[in-house]
Amino acid sequence: MKYRKTALRFGAALAVAAVATSANAAGAFDTIAASVDFDSVATWVGTIGIAIVGIAMAFKAIDLAKRGVRKA
Repeated sequence: MKYRKTALRFGAALAVAAVATSANAAGAFDTIAASVDFDSVATWVGTIGIAIVGIAMAFKAIDLAKRGVRKA
């Protein structure tokens, strides 16, 4: 019971701190969002996605070629 009361007190203190900082959290997110160039991030993600698909297709092509040689 002692630990439960301690946990409840700690949880209440944490909730009060979260409410107090939530007003500032929107400003922090805006600052982070303004500092990231989402155009370059989208380009990078698209390039990495195409590379991953290309590598997966290359492995598939090797497997298909092996199967064709075995059946020939």
